[in-house]
Amino acid sequence: RDPKPILYTFLLISLFSIILILSLTSSSLSSTHTRPDPFLYPTHQTHRIIYDQDKTTPPPPSIAYLISGSKGDSSRILRLLSATYHPLNHYLLHLDPSAPHSDRANLALVVQSNPIFKAAKNVHVMGKPDFVYSKGSSPVSFTLHAASILIRLSLHWDWFVSLSADSYPLVTQDDLLHIMSFLPKDMNFVNHSSYIGWKESRKLKPIIVDPGLYLSEGTEMFYATQKRDLPSAYRLFTGSSGMTYSEYQNWHW
Repeated sequence: RDPKPILYTFLLISLFSIILILSLTSSSLSSTHTRPDPFLYPTHQTHRIIYDQDKTTPPPPSIAYLISGSKGDSSRILRLLSATYHPLNHYLLHLDPSAPHSDRANLALVVQSNPIFKAAKNVHVMGKPDFVYSKGSSPVSFTLHAASILIRLSLHWDWFVSLSADSYPLVTQDDLLHIMSFLPKDMNFVNHSSYIGWKESRKLKPIIVDPGLYLSEGTEMFYATQKRDLPSAYRLFTGSSGMTYSEYQNWHW
């Protein structure tokens, strides 16, 4: 009987065993010298790298909200109030003159009957509405008027935010206050651009007479026949009406 096949089989098994032992040894050595990714296997120490728990978190700020609407917007104003409500904030609700006085009175009754609003005393309803014409300058006057009312009601707020009844927040109020607690209190958020383009001839040069500034009853706006020149003492910017102003900015207006 030829012993070569048995010898070859023995050598093959021995070689395979040696390779297996070497591979297991190298893997065990590499595992002892290689540390796991700290972000895949978090420990207390790696957690301190991401967020230092010893540092004091700044206190949450307070936001003064102006929520305005028109006729039939009482329910939407209350919906937005509930979505943005926080005991630290302050709220001023406004229904324009197109809404009947009964809507304004019912809105005030709902606010007064809510035990949370009543305890915090931070929700108010404007009894005398302002006329607002989107194409005129009365929106600016109305915004400043509302900011001045909120300042008279309380000095303990940091930012002023104007919302309409058709708005709705994308984040919770707790998350928003937490994020803004790390921001400087004199920072403003204004979406603006120095590119004027077609607005120069259609919006900036025409003279608009806005009756919302001087009449107690709503009348139609009208345009003057003359056109004005663009100012040279300062530069004009344009942007959206959505903004967030700090209380510092409101004081300096």
